[in-house]
Amino acid sequence: MEEKISVIIPCYNVEKYIDRCLASVVGQTVGLDKLEIICVNDASTDGTWQKLSAWERKYPQNILLVDCAQNGKLGRARNIGLTHASGDYVAFLDADDWMEPDSYEKLYRVIRDYQCDIAAFQFVRDDGVRNVWERQKRRESEDFCLDLTDDAERKKVLATALMDNGCTDKMYTRAFIVQNNLQFPQGCAYEDIYWGVLVQLCAGRVYFLNEKLYHYYINPDSIVLKKDEPYHMDIFYTTMLMWEECGRRGALERYPREMELNFLIYYYLGGLKMLALRHTDLKYGEYQKMCETVRQTVPEYKTNPYLTHVLDDMQQLEIALIEQDISQEEFAQVMELLRGRNRKVNR
Repeated sequence: MEEKISVIIPCYNVEKYIDRCLASVVGQTVGLDKLEIICVNDASTDGTWQKLSAWERKYPQNILLVDCAQNGKLGRARNIGLTHASGDYVAFLDADDWMEPDSYEKLYRVIRDYQCDIAAFQFVRDDGVRNVWERQKRRESEDFCLDLTDDAERKKVLATALMDNGCTDKMYTRAFIVQNNLQFPQGCAYEDIYWGVLVQLCAGRVYFLNEKLYHYYINPDSIVLKKDEPYHMDIFYTTMLMWEECGRRGALERYPREMELNFLIYYYLGGLKMLALRHTDLKYGEYQKMCETVRQTVPEYKTNPYLTHVLDDMQQLEIALIEQDISQEEFAQVMELLRGRNRKVNR
C-alpha cells in the first residue's frame, strides 16, 4: 500500500483565507494520491463551511470534512484531526497559512531516507504581500540530524531554541505520535507549549531542513494579536498542564534543570511578555501570583546553570525581579521596557 501524508487543518472563521491554504496543499508536487487532507470546522460562524464543502466536492477522494457543533479551540480541533488520520505521516497547517509547492515531497523524503520521527523546517512570517520576518532561531546554515536518544543531545534541545515548540513547522510519522500518546491540551490557548515540550521529550531522530517551506500569515483578524482577551491568560494554565504531564512521564526527575528552565521561560518570561504586549491594563496582581507560583513550583531556580548560559541579559534581569517584591509603579516601568524591547526586535 502506498504511503500517505495526513494534513490536519483546523478551521474557524477563515472564509477569506481557506482557498489559498487548500490550493497550496492540493498543488503539492508529492501528488494528490499521497495526500489525506482533514479539515476540522471548529463551529465557524462565517462562510467557512460552505467553502470547505465546495473543496470536498471537487476532491472527494482527498478531502475529509469534520464539523464541530461547538468551538473547542485549536487543541481539540487538532486532536479530532488526529483521530481521523490514517496516513503514515502527519503535518499540521493553520487555515490562514500556506505551504511552498514542494514542501511535503521534501519532508516525506527526508523522514523516509533518514529514518526520522520528525522533519523540522524553517518558516517565514508573511503579510500576504511580502515576507516581513524570517524565522532564524537555528544558526546552522546546513541541514543536520540529531539523535535525541542520546541524553546529552536531548538536554541540549530542551535547554535551547534549537527545536521550536510549534507544531506547524514539522512533519511527523504517525507511529511516533501514536506510540507516545501525544495529544494537544483541549479548551485552552498556547497549546503549542504543551505539545512542543512533549515532542522534545519523546522524539528519537529529528532532521532539521534549513529551508523556508511554510508561510505564517500575519492575520489582522487573529485573536492572537488582539489585546485584553481572556485567551492570553491561558499561557499560565497551559504551562501548568505541561508541567504536570511532564511529571507523570518522569521528565522532572530525568531532566530537572532543563524542565525547570522550560517552566521559567514559558510561565514566567512568556507570561511577563504576554502581560506587557497583550494587555492595556496593568496586571500587577497577576504578576504577583506569577512570582509566587514560580517560587513554589521551582524553588531551586536561582541556582539553575542555564540562566546565565541560555538567557540574555534582559531575561536574566527579569528573572531577578521574582525575589524583589517590586511595587506597582516599578512593575509599570518593567512593562514599558518590555514593550520598547519588542518594538526594536520587530523593526
